[in-house]
Amino acid sequence: MRRFLVGLEVALLALNVFFAPVLAAEPAQLVPKKIYCAGPLFTAKEKAEMEQIARLLEKSGFRVFLPHRDGIQFAILLDSFIANGIPRPKAVEILNKAIFYLDVFQVLDSDGLILNMNGRVPDEGAMVEAGIAWQAGKTIVIYKDDARSLMDGNDNPLIMGLTGLKKLRDINEIPQVFKTHFAAGLPDKRADSGSKVLVAKGRQILEIVSSQEGTAEAARAIMRVMDE
Repeated sequence: MRRFLVGLEVALLALNVFFAPVLAAEPAQLVPKKIYCAGPLFTAKEKAEMEQIARLLEKSGFRVFLPHRDGIQFAILLDSFIANGIPRPKAVEILNKAIFYLDVFQVLDSDGLILNMNGRVPDEGAMVEAGIAWQAGKTIVIYKDDARSLMDGNDNPLIMGLTGLKKLRDINEIPQVFKTHFAAGLPDKRADSGSKVLVAKGRQILEIVSSQEGTAEAARAIMRVMDE
């Protein structure tokens, strides 16, 4: 019996030595979920509302991509392209493609998308972004407190179907709905192989504009990406 207890003590000591570094290690830091903000961004009021949504999400611990705040500054880079000898029509074409690649990458790199449907009609760019997010299996939340609708108080079912015909009317509820969805642990499909090249280009453009935006080198770097 004594021999057994000594053996058990040695075994427990060995286990303690083996697992101690693991138990003492700092817990892994969880990366906050990322939300893409899709909606109208053409007037000061529209931009203010989208910025309000972004702030609510950020205060609740989410990372956020807000296109007019975090994306490509078209006017600034256009001047750099022209300064590099690119004709204006060609520069506009390149930048439009770069914006498309970057925004699609950001949608696919996000965990969810908030779709702001306020306005006389839904923003067409936001509709494309929502469709991409839905196809990729992202969590989508629709917000609308605008009384205008397509059919007697009903919104377009092809849009509402993205969220099972559910929408929010209270802007302050947006963060909690995302938290509830993510807590449920729903699976997230990945982008199909046909999107891989596009996503890769978007990631490269993000790195360029994050470090060099507004410089002649940024314009040259984007041109290299678009020529690949």
